[in-house]
Amino acid sequence: MVMSPVSTLTAAHAIVAGLVSLASASLAQSPQTSSTSPALMFVSNEASRDVTVVRLSDLTVLGTVSVGERPRGIQAAPDRKHVYVALSDSIPTVQSRGDAIGVIDVATRRLVTRYAGGTDPEQFAVTPNGTKLYAANEDAGTASSISVRTGKVAETMAVGIEPEGVAVSPDGRWIYVTAETSNTVSVIDVKTDRVVASFLVDVRPRAAAFAPNGQRAYVTAEIGGSVSVVDVRTHEVTETIALGEGAKPVGVVVSPDGRRVYVANGGTSSVSVIDAATERVVGTIRVGRRPWGISISRDGSRLFTANGLSDDVSVIDTRSNAVVATVKVGRRPWGIALVEP
Repeated sequence: MVMSPVSTLTAAHAIVAGLVSLASASLAQSPQTSSTSPALMFVSNEASRDVTVVRLSDLTVLGTVSVGERPRGIQAAPDRKHVYVALSDSIPTVQSRGDAIGVIDVATRRLVTRYAGGTDPEQFAVTPNGTKLYAANEDAGTASSISVRTGKVAETMAVGIEPEGVAVSPDGRWIYVTAETSNTVSVIDVKTDRVVASFLVDVRPRAAAFAPNGQRAYVTAEIGGSVSVVDVRTHEVTETIALGEGAKPVGVVVSPDGRRVYVANGGTSSVSVIDAATERVVGTIRVGRRPWGISISRDGSRLFTANGLSDDVSVIDTRSNAVVATVKVGRRPWGIALVEP
């Protein structure tokens, strides 16, 4: 029997409809998988010599990554595939295999390799294009420029005495290195890997952070109990903000919108909140004991502090300036890196 063209089209439509129905039923019965990785927090723990991995959505600890040496500074790579952590051994002024920048694979949560980091690396910064790391070599009074491609030190630059904090400008042009004994900040030109300027700040500078627009930088001074505001165009201090009696500022971070500066006060177990427009302290948040490293979520809604003496991380709601959760991690947590897809 020969079917008419109309009958043939009707039959074809029926077959297609049946296939669509079968596909819909299959999707309904099988859970859909997402290619998006979960947002994670990596916390370096000095005393337990490991890194705790926490899922940010529900603050569940997923596990730990053993790193073998003392981990402190920790940063996520711009592509969010790796987390870098500064490792140092217990022998001062002598570079050994223990002194390195460890590389953790985010997907497998394993330490996959080590880059050279110079002597006793403590903090470091990753350039926005992901090609270089700059590490402070505390005991040597130098900063190392490290090639991500080769994993080797490309250049070593003399900076201040006992360098510690390292920050990179949003445009990737400048590196600021704080030196806690000389009370200085050295300015490195990323294009040439040369120190092009140096300026004085308050006593015992610990860390630095740039505003998102790159026009200002903020440098904490632990003994001075203050934050220096720096004009990045001239590399000069324009204001010194006193944080109040007993403040011991260490870690610092700027909100994504640039409106707030958050400072971890290690000695007073608190975080100071600075209004960037008025350059005044507008709030204080009580957190765990001896907060050091501090980090903020990409949307600016949550703030995190690594509390070295209570072995935990405080989670702060930035709308209410209140701690909303506490996460137990390893022993003597130091720094925090967020990996947000």
